[in-house]
Amino acid sequence: MKVLFVSSSYSNFYAIDDIVRRLCQRGHDVSLILGMEEKETISDDALRHIQRDIPGLIVEPLRTRKFFWKLARLLREILNYAHVLNNEEMRKWDVAKWFRFFPPFLWKIVSTPTGRKLLKKPQVQKFLRSLEQKIPVDGAIRKHIQKHVPDIMVVMPLINPASKETEYLKAAKSLHIPVLYSMVSWDNISSKGTFHGRPDYNVVWNESLASELSNMHGIPREHIYITGAPRFDHLLDRSDELLLPRAEFLQMAGMDDKEEYILYVGSTFLVTNDHKKNADESVLIKEIANALAKDPRTKDVNLVLRPHPTNSTFLEKIRAEARTNIIVFPRNGEIPDTEEKRSRFHNSIFHSVAVVGVNTTAFLEASALDKPCITIQTQTSVETQLLLHFHHLADAGFLETAHSANELIDVVSGLQSGVDARREQRRAFVRNFLRPKDKPAVEAYVELLEELGTHSTDGKRR
Repeated sequence: MKVLFVSSSYSNFYAIDDIVRRLCQRGHDVSLILGMEEKETISDDALRHIQRDIPGLIVEPLRTRKFFWKLARLLREILNYAHVLNNEEMRKWDVAKWFRFFPPFLWKIVSTPTGRKLLKKPQVQKFLRSLEQKIPVDGAIRKHIQKHVPDIMVVMPLINPASKETEYLKAAKSLHIPVLYSMVSWDNISSKGTFHGRPDYNVVWNESLASELSNMHGIPREHIYITGAPRFDHLLDRSDELLLPRAEFLQMAGMDDKEEYILYVGSTFLVTNDHKKNADESVLIKEIANALAKDPRTKDVNLVLRPHPTNSTFLEKIRAEARTNIIVFPRNGEIPDTEEKRSRFHNSIFHSVAVVGVNTTAFLEASALDKPCITIQTQTSVETQLLLHFHHLADAGFLETAHSANELIDVVSGLQSGVDARREQRRAFVRNFLRPKDKPAVEAYVELLEELGTHSTDGKRR
């Protein structure tokens, strides 16, 4: 079977790394078409590692359309904004911030009360969609797909603003090549744009996300498949391979082997109540460090700070104060996209008292390692927890919630003494959200691709 993966950025590859490796192990022909535009804060290490491990793997740069690209992007972003407006009450921050995808003159029109009212009308959305669908398929992109002769094409993330995968989706559909939409992360379905073409199949992690995809984007439920979360399989099945002795890890992180710590995992950004983006978590982090130091129960507990690589500029403020109970590790943050980076991250989680943050994917990794999770809900962070995707975590009931740094200390102290009140909810979350099938998600995903790939025939595809 020939499988073609298409994504707008190499930085998404870590989400399918294990899937690609398993497909190759099972003898399938895999090719990757990826956007190769370099990102300063995210390396291409995962991609380089798999090219080293599988020398014959084909990796080619994503192409963009040459003609009508301005019109295509304009129409699709208007439709994306209309999609956001369909859920206006739940996506207030996006309603206010979607200007970053528009030319200023157009934003002044669509963001007015009249503009928003018009865009929310179904007949207006239907008209705009009819215009968008009249844009012809790009010939060069069509030929790019034809060259690989895939039995099935996988596209991701697809519903991001300014999606470049849409052109490949439309070209593949014109060739009658079956297309599978694959989600990258748990927040994508509810926090991005929408589809500008219908994939034949869609794969998500669990029933909750399947319902979200169906209800928010109109995808028929029978076209949605559940596999579990492939990117967390290594935590659920072979975490022992990544875990180091406690003393060895603490030395690596710059602590004594008897010290305890909580792991604070930074966000890409926080949302403020005036719909601005706050990239500075230093105030909250210092409040927690102060509370730890002042309370006799936690005065010897450190705060290990793991910044998100796209939001690390505030570290200068942290380092300037040279606090002894704040340890930044890794120094500037990193995506856990290789075995070495995974080991650093997962040991940080495993040897901690608890994982602390606002609204972070790290809570998923921590739950997979059965580590308590504490979310901070203060005036500076509560808006971030109102973002639509956070309900997946909140509804599962496995998060401890602290409304201040002092409340956080109470939770940490209880955990130190063995009070883990959310253990069963945490384990249920893993079963329902990350591993709903009775097999590893990578296996379920690969088996699904094999099944769907056999449905295509040469007569239908060419």
